[in-house]
Amino acid sequence: MAAGRLILLALAGAMLGAQAAPSAYDLAGRFVRRVPNGDITGARFTTTDTVLIVPADRGSAYVSMDLSFFNGHECSIAGMARMEGARLVLRDPDAQGFDGAPCRLEIWRQSGRLRWDDGEGTCRSNCGARGGFNDTMRWSARRVISRAEQARILVQARRPRDP
Repeated sequence: MAAGRLILLALAGAMLGAQAAPSAYDLAGRFVRRVPNGDITGARFTTTDTVLIVPADRGSAYVSMDLSFFNGHECSIAGMARMEGARLVLRDPDAQGFDGAPCRLEIWRQSGRLRWDDGEGTCRSNCGARGGFNDTMRWSARRVISRAEQARILVQARRPRDP
């Protein structure tokens, strides 16, 4: 009887110590930041960067990024991403980097920040001259997306695009 309790206690301790594998739900949300910006004429204005992560299930999420840069340059990308380890990975077969490598954008959480990186600029064709996919946003910028809005976004994301 005592041995059985010890085994149960050991199993319970192991389960508490083991962490669940990261999922798309862990990264879900709408991340928004306002950024002071400008152009070559000297004009000053504020732009808004938005990152949207809507989980479809534990292993995948719809990702949309709209980022602004100096002189009106932008980076935009959207599509379904899959979890690979602790990172969401978005692959865009229609985009590529300077060297022709296919677009591969990784998104993850690290030290209170949402981070993203496309390696050596593999998603470069999705950006204007001064833009790029290698940045972070404060995790505290995250806003929860309602289930109704998540469902609407996923339905739109799955619709076939017009040619």
